[in-house]
Amino acid sequence: MQRRILLSGLIAAALSAVAACSDETPTLSGDEAFPPGTTPVTREVLVPASQFLRVLGTYSGYTDASDAPFVEIAENYEGLYAHALTRFNGFPTSVTYRGANGQRTDSTFTYLASNLVARFDTLASTRERVTLSVYAAAESWDPGSATWELRADTNGVRTPWREPGGTRGALLAQAVRSPGGPDSVVFSIPAAAVRALSDSLSPGVIITSTAPGSRLRLTGLQLRAAVRPDSAAARDTTITTTVNSGAKAGLFTPDQPNPPAGAFAVGGIRSARTLLEVNTRQQVPACASGATCGTVPLSQVELNSVALVLRAVDVPNGFDLLGTVPLRLRRVSEPELGRFAPLGAVVSEEPAARFNGADSTVAVSITALSFASAVNADLPTAFALVSEGFGNAPSSFGVSFFRSDPLLRIVYTIRARRTLP
Repeated sequence: MQRRILLSGLIAAALSAVAACSDETPTLSGDEAFPPGTTPVTREVLVPASQFLRVLGTYSGYTDASDAPFVEIAENYEGLYAHALTRFNGFPTSVTYRGANGQRTDSTFTYLASNLVARFDTLASTRERVTLSVYAAAESWDPGSATWELRADTNGVRTPWREPGGTRGALLAQAVRSPGGPDSVVFSIPAAAVRALSDSLSPGVIITSTAPGSRLRLTGLQLRAAVRPDSAAARDTTITTTVNSGAKAGLFTPDQPNPPAGAFAVGGIRSARTLLEVNTRQQVPACASGATCGTVPLSQVELNSVALVLRAVDVPNGFDLLGTVPLRLRRVSEPELGRFAPLGAVVSEEPAARFNGADSTVAVSITALSFASAVNADLPTAFALVSEGFGNAPSSFGVSFFRSDPLLRIVYTIRARRTLP
């Protein structure tokens, strides 16, 4: 019988890691599984947070801008300003080319005007026409501690920028990103600037936007450096070598906001998480909608789906999401440790997508966890709601705020007596 097979599988998964299995859904497909005189009736109930959930705390500060694989560029986007700052690694020490007498290598060469290619995440960027500017950085900086106000904060020494947001030197290039255009823009960098950037002591470049209300996510920078060997035999030879962005920093202001009273935070550049105590051992009505009856535990119904329905709260200062981010529920075995509680296995079936402005709610599916909990009272009840990137990386610059009174949506099938004519 389908239910019996599913039950044993879910209990085994729950005892090992409470890991979800979304390939099968515990639903019945026909009347033959029900006793004579009954028919399957599917119901949906919404359980208020006061009946199943307790918020244990919200914590952040697990990551910062230097951990992210992207940086933001913003110009007064709902009050947010952000600049991208980077240095380049891997400039050539020699160039190899094929001449009239075969392959040659020269250790002396001249830099020519070159192209700086910037790639953007178009789904996590605003869509208006934007002029982007590349400046030479005028002061050295520390990639792990640089902020909008400070170029370094190490060993107890805080060194401010002369100009908040990164001290800018000469304007090197500008380029336009058009709505609906490609996901990259190309800046033409003068030869003298390329030569200066190749110096190991160069502080790199600062990239800004000149369009008020714009916000873009920069995911990659490559300098396609053009060089010409100094050999007289190679005066007409141009070689292009790719130099990748190395150390980077995202400078932004204001800082990431805290959630308002009565709300909790998930994700963002600081990788906020919220610890929850969840009780999915719920009672549901034992009859069809509109009828008067008692209740039964989840273990006595055919459970179709259970989801934690989160209700979003507006995020101020430009820190709401652009695009989508994944939300997951992870087991926590030692919730009493608070912000230091270690995270365990993922217990939500699949990542729930959180959208900015598209929906005011998001549903995190926990069907397998709920079914296993209904038949095993010893399973853990503490979990962390997280939004994770790859490794120790934020999933998004924007943070999600949610009301502390979510709902538990339960869809189940029950056996109802047929009404006689």
